[in-house]
Amino acid sequence: MRTLSAWLGGLGPAAALDLDELCACFLRECRKNAAALREARSAGLDRSLAGWRATLADAFRTVLRTPVATLEGLGARTSLEVLWERLHTSLPERPDIAAVLVARVVADALDEAVGHRFVDCYRRRARWRLQPGDPFPVAEPPLRDVFGRHLTTHPDVRDLPIDRTTRLALAPYADGVELVVDLDAPLAVPGEAAVIAACLPHAAPARELDFDPDAARGQFFGVRPRDEAAAVASVRALVAQALAAGASLVVFPELSVTAAGLDAIEELVAGRDVVVVAGSRHAVVGGSPRNVATVIAGGARWTSAKFNPFVLGDLVEGIASAPAQVVVRGAIDHAGRYAWSLAVLVCKDFLSPGAHQALVAARPALIVVPALTERTAVFEADAVGLTGATQATCVVVNQTDLPQSDGVPRNNPAEPEGPAVVIVTRPVPWALTEVVRRSEVAPPACVVLRLRPAAP
Repeated sequence: MRTLSAWLGGLGPAAALDLDELCACFLRECRKNAAALREARSAGLDRSLAGWRATLADAFRTVLRTPVATLEGLGARTSLEVLWERLHTSLPERPDIAAVLVARVVADALDEAVGHRFVDCYRRRARWRLQPGDPFPVAEPPLRDVFGRHLTTHPDVRDLPIDRTTRLALAPYADGVELVVDLDAPLAVPGEAAVIAACLPHAAPARELDFDPDAARGQFFGVRPRDEAAAVASVRALVAQALAAGASLVVFPELSVTAAGLDAIEELVAGRDVVVVAGSRHAVVGGSPRNVATVIAGGARWTSAKFNPFVLGDLVEGIASAPAQVVVRGAIDHAGRYAWSLAVLVCKDFLSPGAHQALVAARPALIVVPALTERTAVFEADAVGLTGATQATCVVVNQTDLPQSDGVPRNNPAEPEGPAVVIVTRPVPWALTEVVRRSEVAPPACVVLRLRPAAP
């Protein structure tokens, strides 16, 4: 039988580790041996170890009094050695199952004992960009305070994760999409009366927007309003309407707000407790063409760059595709709890399988998608799926023409009701999906919705 000391030595470095990185060593062992752990769970072996979680957690509270600790120290000064020997004695032919059960129990015990310190460890390192297998804190949004007691989805009850604890997760292998979790965003938990305002500045994007085609390279770029002064005036008017309605979240569609529009928005919301996802714009950033979404909140701006280009006929959106990132901005409340988080993805990025994997792992409380598309059924389906998997509220705000508004037939048998301009999915049974169709509004328009609609 392999010794506990040898096993611990193979899980990570001998040096002292931050407590969340210490826990991650055991979660990575669970991920690596997922098949064995699932086999043990199917046989109910994990349930017989519930008492050991509490026993080890009590021991870890005594041992782990500093922000760092070594793997070897856990085995030397706790009852972990006893658990290791008992499991290997009872499962002599399956040392793989015995070891991975120890890893799972230790990870849960560490979470119970010192999980409240994981956020501090992560913020102290300030390394927001994560490689697969890196640990990051899991948000604990007060969803019952926002939506009430009866939530539709409970992901951890439905499908217990192999490689995460209550307060810590590992970055996934997400099809080449990098996960970024920044815990210094100026965000606040919205109240149950919070208002969402979807601002639609263009009635007919095909007529009102222009762009620069490059047939030789098969690309297009530089999407912009033909009349920028009128577009900025429309943005100003819509933000004023949103603020008058008491909006705490204001969202514009993709490619609907210019640099001048951003300045106008920032001026209007200065000093107000409101988050504005100001659509996106084509811009050259660091010498590279980008489609960049901008968020304005708490006197700060931050951006998310699109990585999955749109195809317009024979032309592809000429944006730099790397790095492909899902950026989750999180906020810490007065008690030091990771309480609220926001992810913004531009149009097709939301549909990317890698983005989906990153979002399921990070579980942001709010996912916002500025879009410009004539086909929205897939956005609605994916939003419902993500809400079910993560308890997130998804808000998609889209600009699109009415079918045949410019003489070009756009009837889509797959979407007989026409494209949506607003899609909101929530983790509550009475308002899981709320959709506003293009045929129901006349842009420029500000569509006002409640984060928590009244129950029927």
